[in-house]
Amino acid sequence: MTKISILTLFPEQIKQGLSYSVVGNAIEKGLIELDCRDIRDFAINKHGQVDDAVYGGGTGMLMMLEPIIKTWLSLYISDPNEFIDNLPSDLNLEKWHEIRNSVSKDKIYFLSPKGKIFNQNKAMKMAENEHLVFLCGHYEGIDQRIIDILEPEEISLGDFVLTGGESAVIVMIDAIARIIPDVLPNEEAFLNDSHAQGFLEEVQYTRPAEWHGLEVPKVLLSGHQANIDSFRKQSCMRETISKRPDLVKNIDFTKEDWLEFLDN
Repeated sequence: MTKISILTLFPEQIKQGLSYSVVGNAIEKGLIELDCRDIRDFAINKHGQVDDAVYGGGTGMLMMLEPIIKTWLSLYISDPNEFIDNLPSDLNLEKWHEIRNSVSKDKIYFLSPKGKIFNQNKAMKMAENEHLVFLCGHYEGIDQRIIDILEPEEISLGDFVLTGGESAVIVMIDAIARIIPDVLPNEEAFLNDSHAQGFLEEVQYTRPAEWHGLEVPKVLLSGHQANIDSFRKQSCMRETISKRPDLVKNIDFTKEDWLEFLDN
């Protein structure tokens, strides 16, 4: 079983977003344990405050240090409030790193527009972990000291900005979940996906074979597996070259494959 913990202000958004289809079924079957921790549970006052104005001026509100650190601690410690209250008074960043490593060495992923772009290769590597921890920012972002202490890997869906990390983490978990053993009925289902091998998937068809003048390529109906495989390989090449030419360098096909492609 893979455990996925998410530190967030909006746990219900994530639970709802992952409650359907393949991922929802995997959670129901116990293949994935989804553990959403509400940062507001550790708000600094009875009003539920977890953010404040940015030092030095600027627009928006910044998520505060203490609620996030306590929420992270709650993954491993029964009483984060008591833990923080009993910390020594002479702490510095080096000592904080010692504390962090003594609590847990689980890697943390912080959803951030500053992060490296998430892709299929990253999803496959992340799926190897028994415990994934995600931190979702919101509003203007998070206090830099959170990053200094927890040393998360910053990761992004792309060069754009969302209201918060919740939407992004739903997408990432969906991609990761499909790779976890037994989540999909057949491993080939994700190994043959677009990007799984560095290039795009071939075009695909289903019934009916003919619909109002539009026909499925006859080779796919022929039953000749070698010709079908060749068609699929050529289709992968065509789709990648026409739609994502930046991925052409990833296509590891033979000289004969390329000659056949050029002939067609």
